Amino acid sequence: MKRSTKNNLKTLTLLVVILVVFIKTNWRAQDRLHEILFDLHHQNKPTYSKQAISDVLATLQTMTYDELDGEYLEYTKSANPKYKPLLKDLTYYKVTRNDLYKRVVGPFRLKQFMCKDEYYIDCVLGKEEFVPCPIHPKLFYKTLELLDELNRLGYNEDGFVIASGHRHPAYNEKIGGAKLSRHIKGEAVDISIYDIDGDSYTDKRDKQIVLDILDQTIIKDKGGIGLYPGTDNVHYDVRGTKARWNSF
Repeated sequence: MKRSTKNNLKTLTLLVVILVVFIKTNWRAQDRLHEILFDLHHQNKPTYSKQAISDVLATLQTMTYDELDGEYLEYTKSANPKYKPLLKDLTYYKVTRNDLYKRVVGPFRLKQFMCKDEYYIDCVLGKEEFVPCPIHPKLFYKTLELLDELNRLGYNEDGFVIASGHRHPAYNEKIGGAKLSRHIKGEAVDISIYDIDGDSYTDKRDKQIVLDILDQTIIKDKGGIGLYPGTDNVHYDVRGTKARWNSF
C-alpha cells in the first residue's frame, strides 16, 4: 500500500473517531442524530389537522401532578407554594426520547414546545426515561390555525419558528420570565418571525401580519398576545381571557 494511501486512511480514521467522540459528548449533536434516525424509521409527516394532532397526543402516556417524582418537583420548584396552585390540577405528558421527535403540529416537533433543561438533556442522552411536560392541547390547535390562516391568505406559513414553549418554574425564573407566566402551565408559546410576506426580507410588516391574524382571527378575546417590541418575536397563549401587552 502506498504511503499516501496509508496516510489518508489514518486521517479518515482520526476524523471518524473525533466525530464519534463529539457526538457522544455533545447532547445537541445526539439530539439531531436521534431526530434523523427517528424520521428514517417512522412515517413522521407534518401534521395539518386537529384530528392528527389528537392522534399524536394520544400516543403519549400521561400523569398527574401528584404522580410527579419528588426530585423533579424540587429541581423545577414545582412544589413551591407560589407555584403549586398553578400546577396541581394539570395533566403532564410523559415525553420519551422517541416522543421528542414526533411532528405534533405542521412541521413542528414536540421537542420544540418543551423546556430545554437538564431533564431534557438527560432524556436525549438516555439517562432519563421521559420528561414530564404539561402542554395544553389548545396551544397546538391555535398554532395549526395560524399555519392554516397564513396559507389561506397566501403568506409563507414556514416563515416562523417556535422559540419557546413550556418552561417549568425554575427555568422560567432563570431566564427572567414573568412570575406567573403562562409558559409555566404549558399554555403559551413564543415564536420568531421571518419572511412571512415572501419578499425575501424580514421586517416590521412580517411581524404585523402575524399579530393581526392572532388578534383578529386566532386568539381574539380567548388568550394573550405579547408584542415584544424591538424584536421579531411574538407571544401568544390560551389562558381563556383577553390580555395584550407591549413589553417583555
